[in-house]
Amino acid sequence: MLATGARIGEILALRWEDLDLAAERPTLTICGTLVFVKGQGFFRQPWTKSDAGWRMVVLPRFAVGMILARKLIAADNSHDAIFASRRGTWLSPNNVRRQWREARADTDLAWVTPHTFRKTVATLIKEETDTKSAAAQLGHSSEEVTATYYIAKPAQAPDVSDILERLGADRGRRQRPAPAAPNDAHG
Repeated sequence: MLATGARIGEILALRWEDLDLAAERPTLTICGTLVFVKGQGFFRQPWTKSDAGWRMVVLPRFAVGMILARKLIAADNSHDAIFASRRGTWLSPNNVRRQWREARADTDLAWVTPHTFRKTVATLIKEETDTKSAAAQLGHSSEEVTATYYIAKPAQAPDVSDILERLGADRGRRQRPAPAAPNDAHG
């Protein structure tokens, strides 16, 4: 999630066929998401949350290394899922969230959720490029959604400028040139 900014359901729906690790710039095509159907459980929906959600992202090197290491230990499964359960089924996003909460228990990272990764990716991309690139990476059709809900903004201090103006109230008087001292030679 930190390498792509993808939604948890999109990450858990990834299949090995969605990767192109042999490309000069390895890519991942995000083209589905996991959904829950009552009485049937989780299944892979072959489309994303929105049309803009279907996207190909270039993977950073650390993600390629992690995926290659995972491929060495991943069990075969009928879904071709990169992140399958031990039984070869789709992982439940709720179970992954629960495991994440347990993993960060007794740490100062309680505030870090899977959604935090998405916001971190958006903020970093916006800081280094622009909101349009961040929106495209996250699969948003609207830059406004990305800017409003995903890009961190500095805290807004209350407007106390009228109070602080007093500190500069005498500024004009202090900066006037001092009167010239009488020059004895000129009289």
